[in-house]
Amino acid sequence: MKHARNAGPDLAFRLTRRVVTAVADDMSTTQRVGAGAVAALVAISPFGAWSEVEVQADPLTGGVPVEVGPFEVTVEKAATADELGHLVPQPGNHMLAVVADVTNTGDVPEYGVTLSSAIPAPQDAGIVPEEPGKPKLPSATIINIEDGTSISILNPGVTHRVALIWEQSGEWSGTELPLEVVELEWVEEDPLGLDDGHWFANEIAFQGEIPVKPAAPEASAGEQGASTEAEQQ
Repeated sequence: MKHARNAGPDLAFRLTRRVVTAVADDMSTTQRVGAGAVAALVAISPFGAWSEVEVQADPLTGGVPVEVGPFEVTVEKAATADELGHLVPQPGNHMLAVVADVTNTGDVPEYGVTLSSAIPAPQDAGIVPEEPGKPKLPSATIINIEDGTSISILNPGVTHRVALIWEQSGEWSGTELPLEVVELEWVEEDPLGLDDGHWFANEIAFQGEIPVKPAAPEASAGEQGASTEAEQQ
């Protein structure tokens, strides 16, 4: 069963607030007042008066599938590594990977960025921001574990074993990752008509603590040489 959320007025309000926030910096004071009024009207019309209700997220457990938007996602584990292929962290940091099986349960292909919006960067886990000194965290780089290639499209009916990867500060030393999965709501018509027919990241649907396996220490050159020599003997 899909994890349902009451999108209704809350979704309309969030979409409108996102647009207003994006353009507010270029508005005069009078324009901002008008934009705020538009946001308020969209929030209550045509749905009528409403009050926001706090939504409780369901538990996220490793190995247990959950459904969000067009995806069935089974988070398997989390692990750190000094580097992952071409993904190399800054000195002192490491790469964090969340491994999951993901199936597109819909009828049409979906973008990889849609999956990354459903599984945002973990909060309070040392994820390196997009820009130094800025709070915004980056979207995950999604890799197909089978062949190590980046995933841009997930075809319907196909299950991919993927790794969602972020750079993580070497100062973070936790043993469990606070992971969240966000509900995706389908927007047929944008309230302002700017972007019809897309998935919108709504409330947190699932959250849980996923154990993290630390990177195995690399053997020194001398140890590697000794091991090779022993095998030859």
